[in-house]
Amino acid sequence: MLSLRSLIAVVEEGGFSAAAKRIHRTQSAISLQVAKLEDRLGAKLLDRNTRSVALTAAGETFISYARRILELADEAALAVTAPDEATLLRVGFADYLAPQHLHTLLARFRRAHPNCDLSLILGMGADLFPKLKNGELDLVFAGPEGNKGDILWDEPLVWTGTLPADYQPSQALDLVLMPSPCCYRKIAFDTLTKIGTPWKLAIEANSVHAVQSAVRAGLGISVLPRSVLGDKLPRINDTLPKLPQTSLASYVARGTTHPYAQRFIDFLVSCVNESSMESRRVKLKAI
Repeated sequence: MLSLRSLIAVVEEGGFSAAAKRIHRTQSAISLQVAKLEDRLGAKLLDRNTRSVALTAAGETFISYARRILELADEAALAVTAPDEATLLRVGFADYLAPQHLHTLLARFRRAHPNCDLSLILGMGADLFPKLKNGELDLVFAGPEGNKGDILWDEPLVWTGTLPADYQPSQALDLVLMPSPCCYRKIAFDTLTKIGTPWKLAIEANSVHAVQSAVRAGLGISVLPRSVLGDKLPRINDTLPKLPQTSLASYVARGTTHPYAQRFIDFLVSCVNESSMESRRVKLKAI
């Protein structure tokens, strides 16, 4: 398994030095593991030079199998080390930050932890935090506005929608946003006001799915995390001011130690990192 992890680390980190830091091995050890793997397979997996490392055609084929093998191995390890007792984990997720294919990730977690039943609530962070405080939820994933959360990852906020072909900065923009206290709402208002661009709230939507539907229908523009755009929402570049980063944080009920809470957090971060690396790899292939 170390040879597979070494290969994947080299590809995802873009070199042997960074891969060594990631999996806590020396650079020479990583190089040796990859060389042994290539020798066993009788195929060259990486093209190396002093500046870069790239997958060969054989490497492109092999890497997808390697990822699947490690995914199953990790699930198996989690399954045999998980607590024996049947336990319910109640998770709240801010829907405007939920990763794509969240249902698939939940299914993977359940396969690895058959004794853990999952209860999932999607909603706005402002609605989820009281449930966490009152003991109705064990774990919440939301933006940084909840205070005392652990930041899991950052990503850019972007403008989405379609501007008129003859758009001028003096022209009022129709906005599609979620209700207060959504932090993206305030960011949109403040950003446009700062540059003197007029705006009006055309639609106040009660979920990210409603925002996406309104934007797709051409009813206005909005502010969303980049990962939420998917392939069907257009991104507005350059015409409007750059927006700040947002982040996703985990919040655990105070005073409680749920046997699966940290496992779920670690699992989610790992899956999102895998997805991000795979997406970046696909884009590079397209280029």
